[in-house]
Amino acid sequence: MQLMPPAARPACWALYAAFSYADDLIDSGEGTPEERGRRLQEWRDALEADLTSGTSEDPIRLALTDAVWHWGLDLRDLLGALDAVQRDDDRKGVATWQEWRERAHAQNLSWPEQLMRMLVRCGLPVPVRLRDLPGFTRFVEGLYLTDTLRDLVDDLDGEDLWIPAEVLDRFQVTPAELRSRQWTPAVQQLIAHLAGQAREWLENSRRALRDTLPLGPSIVLDTAVELFGAELDALVRAGSAVLHRQVRVPRHIEWRILGPARARAAVVWRLTLPPGRDTVTDTARTVAARRTDAASPTGAAAGDRLGGPEPLGSRIAEPPLPPRPHRDGVRPPTIAAAHLPQHVAIVMDGNGRWATGLGLPRDEGHRAGAMALRDVVQGALEIGLPHLTVYAFSTENWKRSPDEVSKLFAIMRAELLDGELLDHDVRLRWVGSPDGLPDDVADVLRGQEHATRNRAGLTLNICVNYGGRAELTQAGAALARAALAGEIDPARVSEQLFAAHLPHHALPDVDLLWRTSGEIRTSNFLPWHAHYAELHFTDQPWPEVDRRDLWEAIEAYTHRKRRKGAASVQASVPARNEGE
Repeated sequence: MQLMPPAARPACWALYAAFSYADDLIDSGEGTPEERGRRLQEWRDALEADLTSGTSEDPIRLALTDAVWHWGLDLRDLLGALDAVQRDDDRKGVATWQEWRERAHAQNLSWPEQLMRMLVRCGLPVPVRLRDLPGFTRFVEGLYLTDTLRDLVDDLDGEDLWIPAEVLDRFQVTPAELRSRQWTPAVQQLIAHLAGQAREWLENSRRALRDTLPLGPSIVLDTAVELFGAELDALVRAGSAVLHRQVRVPRHIEWRILGPARARAAVVWRLTLPPGRDTVTDTARTVAARRTDAASPTGAAAGDRLGGPEPLGSRIAEPPLPPRPHRDGVRPPTIAAAHLPQHVAIVMDGNGRWATGLGLPRDEGHRAGAMALRDVVQGALEIGLPHLTVYAFSTENWKRSPDEVSKLFAIMRAELLDGELLDHDVRLRWVGSPDGLPDDVADVLRGQEHATRNRAGLTLNICVNYGGRAELTQAGAALARAALAGEIDPARVSEQLFAAHLPHHALPDVDLLWRTSGEIRTSNFLPWHAHYAELHFTDQPWPEVDRRDLWEAIEAYTHRKRRKGAASVQASVPARNEGE
């Protein structure tokens, strides 16, 4: 999905979210099978009604409804795939490869076909009936078999088993052995055989489809085969762990594959998408415009919104969406609001060194760092953090090569324009100077500030072209001008008065300052606001960080003694309450 044209990515995620939500309802284990089936049927019925009216009060159904109206997707295929998911609750396994294939095709063929339809709407000559192409069904089967192995532990926990019984019999492995997590030689041979089968199907499909698809979709295909091949390698290397936990591809391997592919795809889309087709085609605009006034009092406005490029800030969701869950389902620790730091500041260090160490261009490190920041922001929302400040570009960073600086700003602008922050309860504020910044970067920072100004959840301060000493110098200069003008008495300058003349005086004091990548210094970051901050240093480079690292830093903070110069309190008072 990251390799699709930017305009199509929101619809890709909407499709993914809808299928995942339906699958999670069936696999949740909450209630009886009948109750789970009824909940899914109710959600599906509501989806059909939403697709007819063109709007929804449910965020996932709203996203999918917008995608359908925007791109003219095939409703029958979508609903048929959901029906196939619902039928899963009536059985716990499959007997033969043929039965396995029927299940795989029913649930999964619609997904890549819908993606190809979006490419057609963008103006690319892509075969829409992919299932008629030699090798395509093998591609889907290779992906699905890899998913089956990845999700094996979850399926066993839920008393399901989607490996065909005929294969179990061939290797003399019983379902009871797998459910009891016995790592016998026969089980090891079974897993190795299935991984090899999945790899063979993926590689065969790539050879069959390579000459059929245009360059852009071919990059998507090749990268998917490489990523799933890396996952199969990880599954085989994990050994008995596949029966106890989900095995993931190491992030550095994932980025070694995905980073160059993203760069190639970006160039291809710029060169191959016809002019004026970077959002939707005229056909899709016509479909979007057909929303009836009966569906919504603002139906015409909704149609206009879906039919063309949106002004910056027009995507603000009302109400904002809840935080996006972590991909592994982890939840934040329970910490009372009174014990949370009110303001966490982060020096996101190590992007370039991380990329160089993997043999990648430095800009791929900045791109990976932007993805890490997305997850950390979601984690800050989940745990209830009021203020988060990140060091994105310092005044000292101008010393880097012009090429790296240019690419860093391009990545920064693209991330801000991507719009994910607009979907959540995040207020963005820019901390720094416009002097020397590219106009388009300064404009998008100001635009996002304005668009999110009424948000009341997390305040995300992004320090771009910021320097701590420069900030203090500006405050001193402002005080000097005020004294010369007779507005203040120099003898009465206090800390409070000085702070009021800082260019970003509304920024609260920092409680916790965290730096990654093993460096133990603050690097001219918020010297005034972080004067009593607790310091937290970790070794991993920023691209390897996610929200769990933020939560660990916050948990460590709750055990610090916050006296701020006062004497130690009596031992009878819990340390967590000291100075807070």
